[in-house]
Amino acid sequence: MTTERNEGGTGATPDANLLDENQIEEADRPEEAATLREIGTADGPITGPLMPSQSSVIEPTNRTPITEFSDHEVEFLEEDDLTLSDVGREQLSEGEEAISDTFRASPQSPAGHDLLPELRGQFIGRTELLAQLKECFLQVRRNGELCFLTLLGEPGVGKSRVTREFARAVRGAIPDARVLSGAAAPTARRSYEAVARALSERFGISREETPEEIRHKIQQAVAEALPESSHVDVPPLIAHLMQIPFPDSPVLESLAQAGQLELRAYIALRRFIMRDTERGPLLLCFDGMENATNETVNLIHYLADGLKGRPVMVLSTARDDIFRRHTNWGQGDFATRRLDVAPMPNLEAEALLVDLFHDALIPDEMLEVAREHLGGIPRSIHELTRFSLETGILVPRGSTWFVDKERLKEVSLPRTHVDILRARLHSLPPTEQGLLQQAAVVGEVFWLDAVVALHRSASITSNDPDGPTLEQIAAVGESMRAKVAEGIKALCERGLITECSDSTIAGEREFRFAPPPTFELTHEMLDDSVRHRFHQLAAQWLEARPEGRDEVRQEQVGHHFERAGDLRSAATRFRRAADAARSRYFVHKAIRLYRRALTCLGDFDLITRLHLWHDLGSVLQHKGDFDGALDAYERMVRLGWVVASRPKAAVAFNKMGRVWRQKGNLNLAAEYLQRGLDMFRQANDERGVATSLDDLGQIHWLLGHYDEALDHSANALEMRRQMGNQRSIALSLSNIGNIEKDRGLFNEAESCYREALRLRQAVGDAHGYVISLNNLAALDCERGNLDHAQESWKNALAEAERIGAVPLQMVILNNLGELSTRNNKPAEARQRLQRAMSLATEIDDPRTYIDVLRNLALVELQEGNSEKAQKYGEQCIRLARDARLPEMVGKAHLALAEVHAQTLFDASASHEQSTARDYFRKAIGVFRQMGNEGELAKALRLFGEYLIEQASTQQGIKTLREAQGLFSKLGMREAKTLDRVLADLENTGPSKR
Repeated sequence: MTTERNEGGTGATPDANLLDENQIEEADRPEEAATLREIGTADGPITGPLMPSQSSVIEPTNRTPITEFSDHEVEFLEEDDLTLSDVGREQLSEGEEAISDTFRASPQSPAGHDLLPELRGQFIGRTELLAQLKECFLQVRRNGELCFLTLLGEPGVGKSRVTREFARAVRGAIPDARVLSGAAAPTARRSYEAVARALSERFGISREETPEEIRHKIQQAVAEALPESSHVDVPPLIAHLMQIPFPDSPVLESLAQAGQLELRAYIALRRFIMRDTERGPLLLCFDGMENATNETVNLIHYLADGLKGRPVMVLSTARDDIFRRHTNWGQGDFATRRLDVAPMPNLEAEALLVDLFHDALIPDEMLEVAREHLGGIPRSIHELTRFSLETGILVPRGSTWFVDKERLKEVSLPRTHVDILRARLHSLPPTEQGLLQQAAVVGEVFWLDAVVALHRSASITSNDPDGPTLEQIAAVGESMRAKVAEGIKALCERGLITECSDSTIAGEREFRFAPPPTFELTHEMLDDSVRHRFHQLAAQWLEARPEGRDEVRQEQVGHHFERAGDLRSAATRFRRAADAARSRYFVHKAIRLYRRALTCLGDFDLITRLHLWHDLGSVLQHKGDFDGALDAYERMVRLGWVVASRPKAAVAFNKMGRVWRQKGNLNLAAEYLQRGLDMFRQANDERGVATSLDDLGQIHWLLGHYDEALDHSANALEMRRQMGNQRSIALSLSNIGNIEKDRGLFNEAESCYREALRLRQAVGDAHGYVISLNNLAALDCERGNLDHAQESWKNALAEAERIGAVPLQMVILNNLGELSTRNNKPAEARQRLQRAMSLATEIDDPRTYIDVLRNLALVELQEGNSEKAQKYGEQCIRLARDARLPEMVGKAHLALAEVHAQTLFDASASHEQSTARDYFRKAIGVFRQMGNEGELAKALRLFGEYLIEQASTQQGIKTLREAQGLFSKLGMREAKTLDRVLADLENTGPSKR
């Protein structure tokens, strides 16, 4: 089993220097106070709902009855009702929401145009796709095994509508099934959003409910599902994932301080859902997964892995590019499947247009556009219908609609989706067009007050930099806000924007643009000079919010400053956002933001640039991008030379040494680390000296020089205890634990590991916490506590996936694979080891790559593939020698010894016997020379058993006795097993054998 090397370094903490939110008090002068009172709160924000609405995949009202589910499941599979359903006459547009009831109250819009009739289209086609989904769900129900299925297709093709129809079918046909669904918004508005929406549906939460009412519903559901012992901790943990405050919980703060909050929340949710599956099959629908955050993807994968033996179908929709953003989507220890949602055939596209036109007689040229130019995309056909209504081509009159052919001759008919949208935008009334452009400056998701702010800046001029006078403000009153609200309302009616069911900024009304490319086309319409000024104002509006300094808002503020041309301000905001993302282990996001900060910074500030390269290099190393990290640290050296900073250059050399150590080049690693140590000593930097000593100790450990390794790490620990840095102390303790474990001093190793674990929990070091879990699990495995080791490794893997630590995931998967081999589960072992191999290849970690190869050799041997096992073993020895990793050389020799020992009965038995003995002796010699008593004991046991099988009984007993002595010294369970084996051998005379 592999204990994890500690790479040092600390996670950055978010910028703590937050701006205070000042309260505006009444002025001392009575006339100004009176003016302020006259304005009152009319211009204040409107308080919005706290909770999201029910999920986007909803059960339609007035549902058509579906035949009851039969034992033979024929009715469900052959249900014709779903081939052409007008239930609710829902829109086919993917992700399109119904217009808010607030915007339907008036028969005529404030802008003066007639309200466009609401478009509803029948569900046409998709018969074969629905049949495949039904069959998958029936298999899930029959076999009790999870299916992870993704519907893939281009934007607007109708993936969401297919999911809604399928969910409706399941609800109607299978009474004991539970259907939960959620969607990821086009822009990431919160972590775990899709899962949170599905949970809102599970708990029956509506948008109007207070946090207290929501907490009560969660507690009630948990009390009904789980035993009483779970009633205290599970509700607040599930609420945490939903971002519902739970102020009275004694659980959340302590887990957050220990760095375990996210992991424990994952576990709590999985336990709750597992209990739900005992009532019947579960359908989890997640829409728009290409928009999901990394945290959401990790959580869904974690749930799927834990539910793989349950009747659960995870049905997700995504665009084809999901695998560029989430390369690991659908990868895990569970069955996965992908289905493509193709565009509609020409005849079906034509049928949809006829249906949307209310059976009006459609001219051939419009039918041709639907058939030939819109690619069979339902959303495009909807847009053509809206364009026809807005331009007067399509005229609704009660239930009978008709096409005005004369008007059609006057209008140039656009023939692509983009051209239709562009034509709609340019035909807007000037007031609505201006508001839509201002909204586009704020972003694809925007807020009413932000548009009000931009509208005021464009409409009210003042020579005073502090704005118009109070008298001017009082004269305008709330009329401007009302005008903006009316214009936004009209744009909602046109389907160009939608009001969000809840707001990510408290007290603000939030909106989002219709699916792409509506937002992009609108933003293009702005003049450059106007766009720059508006982006500057939008940045200031966002930063003035109470949450303006948090991670999400700082990235948005940086984006606006960048578009405004204020690159220095943009770099500052991107760095703040990157630091916050890094502190929460959102690795990909942190990398992206650090790079963006560097791009914006230019050569304004060399010291800040040096720090940015340091932080970026650390995150890249954490992710496993070693070449990228080396490039970042090299730039640190160059900038350190320019500013004549010896300590900064020393840090860079030290970091480069760690990377080369991870890449397996120990000579180069030692060279860089020694250069860093020399420079730290020249600069009298004790902290740097301690770090370098510890790192050099790790080199000696990997080379099997345990005394030198312990000397270096012990000196580093003493220095760090004097400095009192808890994170660094834990690092040295963990390193010493690894050395003691390999020397066979298991009790001393455990003491070091547990103290390191406590310190890492106390400082919230999630990365170090995973390392400690892994090391303790490896120690449990050595002692024979296999069940406890497996549980610890699974928890460690979940946390490593959450924080994006790919090297740690690789090590833990390898360990779990080796454990599965020991438990005689070769298929499970192969799956885990192949995942580890993929990661090891991706990040170029030779040490783990070699160990994975060794474990794969043992899996092949277990399945009787001796030739393949031998090939893996020989490759292990060659790579381990090249990397100068003696422990791995010894393990590879031992693996090859086992391979040859099990091929003794073929034609070359005598040769195999000689070869097996030779490999056993080589492995034993390597471990003796290293002083690695744990591995030596295991090698002696295997060799002794082999000798007895070959009738060399006395030599075998002697070898087993030596192994038993080492196992006893190390406190390992194998000692008792060998005691019994030796007693049996000694009580059985030669005549009985």
